[in-house]
Amino acid sequence: MRFIEFDLTSDALCMGERIKGGLFRPCAKTIRYSQISGALRKKFGVDEIHAAGYLLEGNGYKINYFIYSPKDKSRAISKVPLQVEFLTAVRGKVYVLENNFTADLPQTFEIFMGALIPKGFGLCTVNKRRAIEVEPKSIKRGILKTRIPLDKQEMFGIRKFLSPVYGYLFEPTSPTSGIYVLSLFEGSEVVAPEFLISLKERG
Repeated sequence: MRFIEFDLTSDALCMGERIKGGLFRPCAKTIRYSQISGALRKKFGVDEIHAAGYLLEGNGYKINYFIYSPKDKSRAISKVPLQVEFLTAVRGKVYVLENNFTADLPQTFEIFMGALIPKGFGLCTVNKRRAIEVEPKSIKRGILKTRIPLDKQEMFGIRKFLSPVYGYLFEPTSPTSGIYVLSLFEGSEVVAPEFLISLKERG
C-alpha cells in the first residue's frame, strides 16, 4: 500500500459543516475524505481517486467570517443573512492512495474545494512531495487527524478503533443526489499509519 503526499495551500477556504437551520455556518478544521476526493475526481475526471488530509497543527490556518444573504430562487428575494466561518492562509497535507492513475498525477496543479466558490473561495494549489510506503512499523496508536468513511478504513490502513468519534460524510450517488455514510472523525483514537495521526503519549 502506497500513498502520495501533497502539500495543499489556499488563500481562502470554506469547508462548511453540514447543519440544518441556524444563522451560523461553521467551517471544518480538517480536510475530509469526501471533500478532497471529490475535488480531485472533478479535476481529473476519474472516479478511482481516494484521498484524505488535514490542516497543519498550530499555524495551518486563520479563522475569519463572511456574511451573505442566500437568495430564494423561486421568489427572487434574499433570505436572512448568514454568518459563515472560513479559513485563510491555509496550509495542509493531502494523502492520495497510489494506483495506476494517481501515480502519474502532476507535480503541481490547482483544484477548487469547498463552498462559496462563485464568491472567490476554494482555489487550492497542490504540490507533490513524496511517496510513502505503509509498512508494519509505521502503523501506530494515535489520534486521527482527518475524516474517513468506515467502508474506506482498510484502504487507508486503519487497523483498530480504540475510542472512535463517529459522524457522517456525504457520498454522491449521482450528479444531483447522494447519501450520508457513517465515518470516523478527527479525534478518534485508532491504530493507523503514522501520517494520519497525532501520536498518543502513553500514560
